[in-house]
Amino acid sequence: MLFPPRTQQAVISFVSCIILVFTFFSCSTEQDSTPKENHFSQADYTKTETYVEMRDGIKLWTTIYSPKDTTQDYPVLLKRTPYSCAPYGKDTMPANIMHNPDLIASGYHFIIQDVRGRWMSEGKYENVKPPYSFENPERTDEVTDSWDTFEWLQNNLKNYNGNAGMYGNSYPGWTTLVGARSNHPSLKAVIAMAPVTNFYFEDFNRYGLFALNYVPVINFFGTQHNGPTSETWWPERDTLWNDEENDVSEPYYEFFLERMALTNFDDILDSTNFFWKNIRSHSAYDEFHQKRDWIQHLDSINCHVMIAGGFNDEQNLYGNLNSYKKIAQHSDKAQLLLGPWSHGHNKRRDSLYYLGNIFLGADLGKNYQENEEFEYFEYHLKGRGTPPDFKVKLYDNGTLSWHEFDKFPATPNQEKVLFLDENGNLNDNTPENQKAREFVADPFHPVPYLEENDFHRMAPKKYFTDDQRFLNEREDVLSWTSEPLEEDLTVLGEIKALIEFATDHEDADLYVKVIDVYPEDRADEETDLEGINYKGYQRLVRLGYIRGRYRESFEAGKPFVSGEKTSVQVPLLDVFHTFKKGHRIMVQIQSSMFPLFDLNPQKYVEDIYQAEKGDFEKAKHSIYQDSKIILPIMEL
Repeated sequence: MLFPPRTQQAVISFVSCIILVFTFFSCSTEQDSTPKENHFSQADYTKTETYVEMRDGIKLWTTIYSPKDTTQDYPVLLKRTPYSCAPYGKDTMPANIMHNPDLIASGYHFIIQDVRGRWMSEGKYENVKPPYSFENPERTDEVTDSWDTFEWLQNNLKNYNGNAGMYGNSYPGWTTLVGARSNHPSLKAVIAMAPVTNFYFEDFNRYGLFALNYVPVINFFGTQHNGPTSETWWPERDTLWNDEENDVSEPYYEFFLERMALTNFDDILDSTNFFWKNIRSHSAYDEFHQKRDWIQHLDSINCHVMIAGGFNDEQNLYGNLNSYKKIAQHSDKAQLLLGPWSHGHNKRRDSLYYLGNIFLGADLGKNYQENEEFEYFEYHLKGRGTPPDFKVKLYDNGTLSWHEFDKFPATPNQEKVLFLDENGNLNDNTPENQKAREFVADPFHPVPYLEENDFHRMAPKKYFTDDQRFLNEREDVLSWTSEPLEEDLTVLGEIKALIEFATDHEDADLYVKVIDVYPEDRADEETDLEGINYKGYQRLVRLGYIRGRYRESFEAGKPFVSGEKTSVQVPLLDVFHTFKKGHRIMVQIQSSMFPLFDLNPQKYVEDIYQAEKGDFEKAKHSIYQDSKIILPIMEL
């Protein structure tokens, strides 16, 4: 149908308007379904404090930080912690709502909850509580508490888009994995950083040893509060070893050595401490510990999981590695990111990252937070951008470079076997005889694990890269050193230490250290710290240990037969380190690292936690030259 020119123009204008209107509504609809790009500061958040009731009536204190802008809906980022929601009070704000400023700027409901029995929450506390509800649905645990919290949020939180995430480091890393295991449908993605998974192989106990350096914090973990409180309630014993007012502290090494036996800490550890009682009552890997092995429960997780941490984590490297290995067996939504960090250091934004004297990279924490953590939550909780597309992303601590892999552990190209010969050489020559090197282990003069003697509430993180030259003159530390490497050698995976051992007593602890020895003619580098001699520096790369009585099984101890050669495999956790051309590889073996760990009486006693000071004796130990270290070699 034809229209006159003026009418035709009017129709075109009308149709154009209609098109514009439809275009406007179409664009408006699309914009409404896409989260806005916000640029919030901490001042743009409001704080709410409330109790969230669990299915058994126990109320958990929960602090909510929500954007003041209520014109849009936001996802949840939840952290459940035993370390408090402080600062308490609706008119108080923390220095930082969350460690990642980019996530704060984007806009989330940041929610922190005191776990059951801690701080302002009701109920009784239990460390790394087993999933009682898996066997009895009438019981409660951290799995049910996580589920009930998500249910409450769905029903009560305003301006909530229905997508939840969790995050946390160390113990909150564990509660993050527990939350993921609850499989609540609103939980879409979590980042578990350095998660606790099994207290028998990390933190307080290590392969049968007791982590003596944790003594100053055990009262915190083992004292029940009498009800909700915002004040500390556990008995503090800092005055026993640290006089802050006069800036005086007890000598670290001597303080613990004077007590020596684990029965001599009653002046520090409260008699009602349930955690200390549990540790002392379960020295072997018995049913009590096995029920608290959370690795076994990570076989059924529906949401996306990223395990993030560092190869230099002195507390929970075991959890970093083994939680991912287990989850990845059953889920294609698992990712692993391991940098060079120590415990929790990926939450920092150092421009230059040093661990002790060792420079490990620039802007590592910042880049992780911006490119992995931020993008991960933005995609999975807001549908924005693209997620980090790696399966496994690992940092070579020798070349200071990132590499991506399809799986972990990656399959090595080859294994390099190095024997510990009678002359202190580390080489691939198969020994022709059964000769051994000997040393005397004296528990009254144990090998220190630090050169300095300052007191530490827990182990200083720097010891994981410390220079070992301070032990060169000790006769109770045996060393084996390779020739200078003719080319770079990249080790990726779990180093095996197979030690052929004998003692003239019935028990012993074994420590194996793998060390990167820098060249004596090393040229100075721009990132070197002033006052540190890096020429010939003996940089600790990996440390492994075991209480000898558990060499066959951690479930029951077995004495050595005096003078009898016995095979002992000393566990060493995975490493990613390139030993550079011109460097040497060193292996050290000793029988104590004090006061990092407790001492072995060496005379066999049924329960070392009940040993008295008079039970401790000197012993002569032998390391045979068919002992070997097996390195998993990767060609990148």
